[in-house]
Amino acid sequence: MQNYSLIRNLLESIFSVDVGLDENGARAALGRVLNDERQRAKIESELHRLFSDQSVVWMELLDNDSYVVYPADDEDDAKNYMVEILWDRVFPNTPAP
Repeated sequence: MQNYSLIRNLLESIFSVDVGLDENGARAALGRVLNDERQRAKIESELHRLFSDQSVVWMELLDNDSYVVYPADDEDDAKNYMVEILWDRVFPNTPAP
């Protein structure tokens, strides 16, 4: 599996429970990042690669030794959560792959 450093950075710096942002705060922080066109393009590209990568361990992406975003019940739950917090906000009118 690739590292997906931009996505991991977003998860750790915005969505991690240690950061303590509520849903509105996290949405606003992500919005500020996405307002930068270059950052947005990089995030879009990385999200496309992430959602196309069959080797992704979604639960590890959300809950690991570095940060905890969401303690998913299983891989489907974890992927659905990623769709909710990132994909749907970056690509609001496009269904996740």
